[in-house]
Amino acid sequence: MDPEHIEELLDRLADLNPEALLLEPRAIYDGALVGITNEAKDDWDREPGHWVAVYDEQLCIDRIMDEFDCEYDYGTAADWFYTNTYGTWVGEGTPTFRSVVDDGWADLDD
Repeated sequence: MDPEHIEELLDRLADLNPEALLLEPRAIYDGALVGITNEAKDDWDREPGHWVAVYDEQLCIDRIMDEFDCEYDYGTAADWFYTNTYGTWVGEGTPTFRSVVDDGWADLDD
């Protein structure tokens, strides 16, 4: 996704839910942002209607590997992501994750 579209998503999310959380460090994870949603389909027991960021799982893992210049093999990067990022609940503003390959969707910015 191009940086201009990412900025548009971030601006829209800030308007809809200023309390929405973004993955840090932003320099790594903003490139994995693929949309926003108020109908997160994840394992968390969310109150309906909270707008949150949507990140692509595979892009997050790829970005981790790029950041650490392949210091981690894919399995280690994936384990780190699923344990420390994907599996962390920090309240209603917690981002959600999708897999474009598994879910077959293209853009979640409605």
